[in-house]
Amino acid sequence: MKLLATFLRDLKVSYRSFYIYIEFIMALIIVAVLLFVVPENFNGQGKLYLYLDPALSNSGIEEALSKDESTLVTMVESLEEVKASLSEDRTAQGASITLNGGKIQYDMVLQGYESDKVRNLLEEVLKLELLKEDPSFEPGTAVRTLEENSERLSDRISYMPILLLLNSAFMGLFIVAAYIFMDKEEGTIRALTVTPVSIRDYLLAKSGVMLFTGLLTGLLTTVLVAGGQVHYGLLLILLTASNFFGTAVGLFIASFYDSVIKAMGALYVAIMILAFGAVSYFMPSFSPLFMRILPSYPLLFAFREVFLKDADTGFVLQNSLLFLGIGTLVFLVSVKRYQKTITV
Repeated sequence: MKLLATFLRDLKVSYRSFYIYIEFIMALIIVAVLLFVVPENFNGQGKLYLYLDPALSNSGIEEALSKDESTLVTMVESLEEVKASLSEDRTAQGASITLNGGKIQYDMVLQGYESDKVRNLLEEVLKLELLKEDPSFEPGTAVRTLEENSERLSDRISYMPILLLLNSAFMGLFIVAAYIFMDKEEGTIRALTVTPVSIRDYLLAKSGVMLFTGLLTGLLTTVLVAGGQVHYGLLLILLTASNFFGTAVGLFIASFYDSVIKAMGALYVAIMILAFGAVSYFMPSFSPLFMRILPSYPLLFAFREVFLKDADTGFVLQNSLLFLGIGTLVFLVSVKRYQKTITV
């Protein structure tokens, strides 16, 4: 009962200050950006303006190039029109394919800002698409698919794991520290030594407020952006574990300082380290050992699972239990530190 009463009191107090509304404001900004700025899927299709010699109109070159889905080919009437089109569209490239002395001549028309590597790559891609139509052509690269029919998230939804991790899971790292320092300045936390409320209950109540807010903003963001195609049970479990872990880290860091100004550097470094796992999330091929041992690395991929139709339930639960356990250990260490520093 004492814990519940402390939690309700802290909940009322926290919602009277501006700190807690930072998380809600961030959640609304995230929703607005994802719904009105980020497209459902980015169009990575390149644009190529092509002049094809009339003498090659029946050679099958145009048909071969049109099969390349990664490039939108626009046919023009002359090389001059290719150049004019490039001057109007600075993101496109151009090409001219003519018949010269009985041989096919390829001319790439570029913007001028491309590096030599990009120029060579564009040239080889163009040649490759044409060579594929030659019956005697044998590709020198073997493609092996490791997992058939693997599910892919939309570009918009793929941003949700990192946004949920930073705003709903780890935002409590900053906010709980701010409330601890506010209570220190007002003398509230020291007054606990002469009340029936223990330091453990006080810190649990703070963690409960952060958890309540994190779940609220996480669900709000997910419902508005992803709708009903989410495993909400797994999401709640994962949000609970990651939020408690982030809050425990915030409590631990705050135990070493007596003001939010002094703790700001350590809190900032902590959140940057935790956020660094996003590099490997967006570039899975880059996952060195130091990146994989970051807490955010497995959490990001666990959050990704809850948005997949066939989620790996075991992977999500395993990570939830792991970080719930780590968070509990960090929380208990924080309790010991506060008991020593407050009663001195």
